[in-house]
Amino acid sequence: MTYRNDIKMNIIFMANISYPKGMASTRRVQNLIDHFRGKDDVHQTVLVLRQGRVKLAENKLCGCHKGVEYVTIGGDIKPDITVLWKGVKYFVDGLKYLKANLKKQCTNIIYVYGYPTFDNVPLLMFAKALGYRIVFDIVEDAEFMGSAPDILARLKRRSGIFFYNRIGSFADAVLVISKHLYEKTVAVVKGKLPVMLYPISVNFENFNYPGEELHRPVRVFYGGTFGTKDGVENLIEAFEGVCAKHGEVELFLSGKGAKDRMDAILEQITNSPYKDKIKCTGYLDDAEFYEFMNGCDILCMTRVESRFADTGFPFKLGEYLAAGKAVVASDVSDVTDYLEDRVNAVVVKPGSVSDIAEGISFLIENPEAAREMGARAKVTARENFDSTVSGEKIYELLREL
Repeated sequence: MTYRNDIKMNIIFMANISYPKGMASTRRVQNLIDHFRGKDDVHQTVLVLRQGRVKLAENKLCGCHKGVEYVTIGGDIKPDITVLWKGVKYFVDGLKYLKANLKKQCTNIIYVYGYPTFDNVPLLMFAKALGYRIVFDIVEDAEFMGSAPDILARLKRRSGIFFYNRIGSFADAVLVISKHLYEKTVAVVKGKLPVMLYPISVNFENFNYPGEELHRPVRVFYGGTFGTKDGVENLIEAFEGVCAKHGEVELFLSGKGAKDRMDAILEQITNSPYKDKIKCTGYLDDAEFYEFMNGCDILCMTRVESRFADTGFPFKLGEYLAAGKAVVASDVSDVTDYLEDRVNAVVVKPGSVSDIAEGISFLIENPEAAREMGARAKVTARENFDSTVSGEKIYELLREL
């Protein structure tokens, strides 16, 4: 690998995500990478840890995406006995990568998406000894996660809580997605390092679609990983109520999640009296996803009430708002800091099937109000979540390290 002489920051993005094809986690990381691509003094690469737990898409383990090289280590690791020797290779490969990609006479930075955990701390301690600065991007509170599906996930969660409470001893800066995480992290680091609120981000290049009137049938949309927190079962039940009142309506579900979650959702759809009106697209590549989402009318973020939902912030909400379409959003986390009911979105009680159904019905029955809410939603996204603005703030933070 060759470097230009004018490089001042050498950034390695380290993340246990699906890459380069993925969903919310991937897009959050990619938005920042895309912004830094416009900086002549920044060199960046991506070190992918195992390609995430749920295989969302067919990704090559190594390659170049949008002009940025990426490498995956541990892509073949599974929660079985083979982890004993594959895990050793994983750490050896990671250490070699960090050493080989260290650049002299510039600031070397590792951006870590997620918590410090057993699968990245040994690499980070080695990197710290080499002279790398370490920056974490925390998007959820591990203390309130649900049950872990396997031993690796349980170990990851427990180690994440342990190392997070000591993050002030080895991190150089922390980015957080919500006010809850900001206040908690500030208390943990005790002034030892900067903590920046970095909420959801939107790349507006993906939203250059003209506004449209409501389709007939009206298209209701959800996109995501179908986690328990996402309340997709409630959305389907609410949609059934809407169908009983409004005949011309369809529900589109896009994305992919863990097998047990997908099986539960598909069973619910199969048993629905309106199953013919519910369409599952599966995982869509970014270009297909944005074109499809922008072609729908009512975009739904229907998270349930839980401590976990209240401590993060739903990435999809920023993109829904940026689409300039009518949005139905659960009142979780920091949502009402940005949204006002019936002004720039329909805000519903978390987990309330009746609220979701009433909100969707209101938008169908009031197309002009839906159009106006969508226009104001786009302004809200532009003023608060534009990735060029947040990316520049992070760029300035990194320059100070």
